[in-house]
Amino acid sequence: MEDVKLNNIRILYRGGLNLDQVARQPADLVNTFFFRASGGVPPREAFDTPEREKEYPEPSMFGMLPAYGFFIRHAKGIELNDVEVGFMQEDRRPAFVLDHVNDVDFQHVKAQKAAGVSTIVLKNVENFTSRGCTPLPDTQIPAVERREM
Repeated sequence: MEDVKLNNIRILYRGGLNLDQVARQPADLVNTFFFRASGGVPPREAFDTPEREKEYPEPSMFGMLPAYGFFIRHAKGIELNDVEVGFMQEDRRPAFVLDHVNDVDFQHVKAQKAAGVSTIVLKNVENFTSRGCTPLPDTQIPAVERREM
């Protein structure tokens, strides 16, 4: 995915999940349609979302995701401007997880967060910028293997 710009968006999620549930992938919370042959969604490290590139584009094929807002992977040239994400019930996952993403620009992005939970997790990200974001500081990161803010 390349050159995606999202502007003036507000999304309110149901929420109520945490990273332990993402790691365990409990059958009562996951759409198992894509995992019927394998007997269910196998447990995993919370941020190790399976690739499953041959089953695109159904989002439930990944099981539960590590971000309650945006999980962005294998992308370049991503811009979010005046985007706000929140939840109705406290969610203990980060609002954003970026994995193998280049050239990311967050401007005036707002994210609700639970106490003690990172707003964003960057994994193998290059050229990340945030300006005027809440609760993120103004930041420019040329390259990072892993960072939580």
